[in-house]
Amino acid sequence: MTADEIIAEAIIPDTHSVFVLGSFEQRVTVFAQQVRALNLVDAILSRGLLQDTGSVAIVGGGAAGITAAVALARAAPNLKALDLFESRSNVLELQRNSSRYLHPHFYDWPNAGSDNPNAGLPLMNWTAGSAGEVAATLRAQFDDARRSSILSFQPDLGVTGLNPSTISTVRVLVPGASPLGKIYDVVILAIGFGLEAFLDGETPSYWLPSQMSAALLTHQAEPLIFISGNGDGGLVDFLMAAFNAMEHRAICEFILGLDLGPAIAALEVIEQEAWAAGGAGLDLLALYRDRVLDLVPQAVWQSIIAQLRPQARIHFHTNEPRLLRRTTALHNRLAVFLVIEADRISGNNRVQITTGVAFDGAVPVTGAITLEGGTPFTPYRRFLRLGPDSRPNLKPFEAMLSTFPSRVRASATRPESPQLTATARARFEAAVAAAPGAAPPPLVAAAAVAGESDHLLLRANGADIEWLSPVTPGEAERYWVGGRAFAVYADISAADAGPLVAAIARIGAHVPGFVIRTRDAHGWRAALNKLCAARELPGPGLAAPYVVHDWAAPPPLDIQATVGPALLAETVHAALDGEMQRQLRGALHEILGPAAVEMGWPIEPALKARLWARWEIWHGALLANAVTRQRFLLLLATEQDHADLRDGMLVRVGPKILRPFLTKPALFGLTFAVCSGHALAPAAGPPGNVATHGITGHACGVGWIGGRELGASCAMRQSWSTGIVLLAQLKDAFRLIEGELRFDRAAGDPPRVGMTSLGEGPLVIGADDVFVTALEAGEQSVQDYFQSIFRWRSEAAQAGLEEEEHG
Repeated sequence: MTADEIIAEAIIPDTHSVFVLGSFEQRVTVFAQQVRALNLVDAILSRGLLQDTGSVAIVGGGAAGITAAVALARAAPNLKALDLFESRSNVLELQRNSSRYLHPHFYDWPNAGSDNPNAGLPLMNWTAGSAGEVAATLRAQFDDARRSSILSFQPDLGVTGLNPSTISTVRVLVPGASPLGKIYDVVILAIGFGLEAFLDGETPSYWLPSQMSAALLTHQAEPLIFISGNGDGGLVDFLMAAFNAMEHRAICEFILGLDLGPAIAALEVIEQEAWAAGGAGLDLLALYRDRVLDLVPQAVWQSIIAQLRPQARIHFHTNEPRLLRRTTALHNRLAVFLVIEADRISGNNRVQITTGVAFDGAVPVTGAITLEGGTPFTPYRRFLRLGPDSRPNLKPFEAMLSTFPSRVRASATRPESPQLTATARARFEAAVAAAPGAAPPPLVAAAAVAGESDHLLLRANGADIEWLSPVTPGEAERYWVGGRAFAVYADISAADAGPLVAAIARIGAHVPGFVIRTRDAHGWRAALNKLCAARELPGPGLAAPYVVHDWAAPPPLDIQATVGPALLAETVHAALDGEMQRQLRGALHEILGPAAVEMGWPIEPALKARLWARWEIWHGALLANAVTRQRFLLLLATEQDHADLRDGMLVRVGPKILRPFLTKPALFGLTFAVCSGHALAPAAGPPGNVATHGITGHACGVGWIGGRELGASCAMRQSWSTGIVLLAQLKDAFRLIEGELRFDRAAGDPPRVGMTSLGEGPLVIGADDVFVTALEAGEQSVQDYFQSIFRWRSEAAQAGLEEEEHG
């Protein structure tokens, strides 16, 4: 397509600059939406519809919206505003932690290249993997663009309407803002398709972990699974129900790994006929039975029959006249056909197909199901895949979209994935190459796809656990330094693994890909959900993706240790702590040494030498005491300070957070120790992680507290345990922080009952502009900065005491 054709297809009539991105397309995969986003951004820039210093609003934080945002951030770096609005708290929320399998090219199977796991995009690239893994990869690139460009993310902010002017600009209306709204030159509506319909009953979302990926734990002799829906969602759920406790990825790889022989050619001929003139009404299932069935090798039928779920009955329903519509993915249709026929050939006859029959009454989201002309029945599980409910997404823009000419896209040709235009590829490849510190985009699952994974087997041996791997528990840091994925085979329940679960999670949270295969998928998944949750990390924009699969045999591995889970976990954490100290020392040397790597705090050369000399003293103390080392590192990355820090908190401490959540707070602590007159050193015990005679301190680099972005009021509401708190991520000035202590108090007010005076509370210091400027000026300026804080605090406290004495 040309740029003019792309613009014409996306622009809303009677507007000059409001575009719809992919909300009414047939092929709606992550990859397809990304290609549409890149093509649209390129077309907008190519046709001069956006000036270099213009402003853009993007509505929607799905794959299309965030790809368009990053594309604009990279290709139009001089924009004065680039805001992405999302009604949820983060981008790609539907796919977060989902185990559904995504592959960029599977929907084009069996075309050449459809088995390539790499999306091959110039930016926002990814490789095949679980939806959770793909979402983590894309979110990391989105967050990187936010840190290095004008791109701003506006979460929990649903746009309530647009008011386009008759000239060019558009007002974007959001709740709680001025009725005038914000004005933008271009608005891109990437509002997606909405949640699935009928999720208010027993049907779980397609993106949630499937109940069918595990055994059916019921006393029913022949539990009935009911699936209604003729789209890809219904087909996939049918396959999940039919195959015996297999994850979605395993099913896809199993089907596409079958040697179908001449049946492939017959399938392709039928596909061509289906998309030829008049092909919309073909009965594909009948054609497959007539022309493909006899060509499928006998070994294929045996393989499928061996994988089918025993006992369970499956009722597959659609009110459409025929099962298998041409607009669904061919590999899904093939798999459904093979399962239906394998069930018949085996003589099990556990699959019932009902077509062309509607529900008797309202859609049965719970309770009994009655099809017209039939008797009521209540299934063990039901999956109603009846399309998305797009009304909430479209409602704010309904009047405007009513004129959109392409409201319904009924393709007359096979809806293969869209292709990136040559101009878009050239533009974005050049933009990425020109970006500061340009590097190939991260691919979370790349190592796993290529087979470059570190393997670990855990199995019970009485009360002990056997550790089988090329790496000993005391060398666990080697999992972090090879740049490979981490595959764990847990032949032990999460409950029996005990504290070792946190140690495994800590390794996996900081490697390119983390997969667990276990007989206790539910237990491990539940434990990892808690340990790797976003709130367990030191700031927004981080991710600790993992996938839990059912058990599979590991490769041959040697036993390295057989010990109790507590000692095993302690050994692993000690090795990882040592590696983090090594990496932290290396990062500090890059900043303070001859390389002088930029990190946002320009430091005067003589002060750098003083800070490095103090670090070497600290480094020796940390090497000498493992408990001190672990406490120091952990408190750099958490606001929580307890005498007994739980092992689960250590999951956050790894290479992924080295900058800025470890390096900056360490530098802040060193600067205070050198320039404040109080020679802090790593603390051997609570409270805090640094201390000197009579003074306790907490050098901390968190970017949020309790899920709320770090700010003055947020910092002052926290119950700090030390006398001094050094917050490297806090940009507010000291006096603003102190002023936020109470909204109903002045600095000189005497303390009231239940309140502490300013002189008694912790001294919270952020790295504001004055501090950063002082660093650049040198040691004397930083000394003056800290002394001014001490002086102001002392005067405020003294004034409070005098008021109390004379009150």
